[in-house]
Amino acid sequence: MEADAGPSRLTPPDATQAASRLSRGWLGAVATVLAVMTTGLGAVGYVAMRAHRHGQALTAADAAAVVAAKDCLAATQPSDVDALPATQRKLDECSTGDFKSQIAWYAAILSEAYQAVNLHVRLPEIDAAVEATKGDGSIIALIAFRANISQEGMPDRDNNYRIRVKVVPDNGQFKIAHLDQVAQ
Repeated sequence: MEADAGPSRLTPPDATQAASRLSRGWLGAVATVLAVMTTGLGAVGYVAMRAHRHGQALTAADAAAVVAAKDCLAATQPSDVDALPATQRKLDECSTGDFKSQIAWYAAILSEAYQAVNLHVRLPEIDAAVEATKGDGSIIALIAFRANISQEGMPDRDNNYRIRVKVVPDNGQFKIAHLDQVAQ
């Protein structure tokens, strides 16, 4: 009466089916978790890439604004009376807002001063850095420079300046909109 009890006779058929269902359930759960994790990692990667590109754009804008501010501010210190016409054109091109109205007044005084005392100016160094980047696209830069000034009958002198400028994008280029002297 003893018959051979093969593997199918030792395990009831219901237990095999239950184990099979349990294995499929775990596989499905693992697959779902992996799919969710993959989607999450993809989203985090996308957000990180966008943030990186935004940071690069801000860095490039800051660098362009600093260059524009230095060039424009250098034009406020023409080398001599012969440089005044080119300086005035440069200042007209690189200014806007409050600074644009200051330039009109400044140009008249500058011309008289240079002609009256035969003034010569040299800018041996000019340094600038971004102080703040505003949400409206404007950039606040701090510029420090030294001007060597020569005039007839007086000893040469150095003037040191620290200027805070507000630089704004205007028609694809940065222009100085406001200027404040911080220290001399």
